[in-house]
Amino acid sequence: MKKVAFITGGTSGIGKAICTYLTIKGVQVYGTGRLAVNGEITKEGYTLVQCDVTNTESVNEAIQYIIKKENKIDLVVNNAGIGMAGSVEDSEIEEIRNIFNTNVAGTLRVCKAVLPSMRSQKAGLIINISSVGGLMGLPYRGVYSSSKSSVELLSEAMSMEVMKFGIKVVLIEPGDFKTSINLNRKVSPNTQHSIYKEEFDRIHEIINDEVTNGQNPFKIGKLVYKILLKKNPRVRYNTGNFSSKLALVLKRILPTRLFERIIMNHYNIKRK
Repeated sequence: MKKVAFITGGTSGIGKAICTYLTIKGVQVYGTGRLAVNGEITKEGYTLVQCDVTNTESVNEAIQYIIKKENKIDLVVNNAGIGMAGSVEDSEIEEIRNIFNTNVAGTLRVCKAVLPSMRSQKAGLIINISSVGGLMGLPYRGVYSSSKSSVELLSEAMSMEVMKFGIKVVLIEPGDFKTSINLNRKVSPNTQHSIYKEEFDRIHEIINDEVTNGQNPFKIGKLVYKILLKKNPRVRYNTGNFSSKLALVLKRILPTRLFERIIMNHYNIKRK
């Protein structure tokens, strides 16, 4: 029987690449979009489902739509998310709430909606898309980093809770990939009149360049398919480039202040 996959944020970027690659490999794929029409077939061959991960009713309806059609969901990839840039001080509480509502609560809504079905199947795979940024606090991406860090720890806990039901929980931690995140990233409007403005503008340009020169998102699609075929996948799969993987190693072994200095030097952030 064909595997059935549900991919949030499936209309662009990493989500679209995952949907396309899994479809090529013969998986029955349902990708979500907030403005999608249920049952619409994309030119890449996968099916779209309307879903807004910030709305519990919308998430439940999307999951039930697929279960009604397919009688099961084998794979969920929680990919939908929002990027945010700006200093922690300049970030408004409402902005932070919106990021967490999508990146963290959105992931939880989907998991809560699909877990009863996976338990009845006694099988299932949930892949949560985190970020290298969820493993370290990156300057001027503190809110985004902290939201992805929350996804990391929630996934760790949930993995141990649902394992006895035959359900696997896996984290993928992408580095920089060529996607539309530069266009969609939220930037705190307070930054335009901030004491941090000059430094932020320079670093924001570096961030954009790193994405522009990033890896092909099809790499994530291939990895998702590889994980789907594994009987016992690892908890974490890091897909960063050499520099980001080296940074994670250094973070584990170096004194915190020394590692902090390395990151600040990378972004040419002034120290007193």
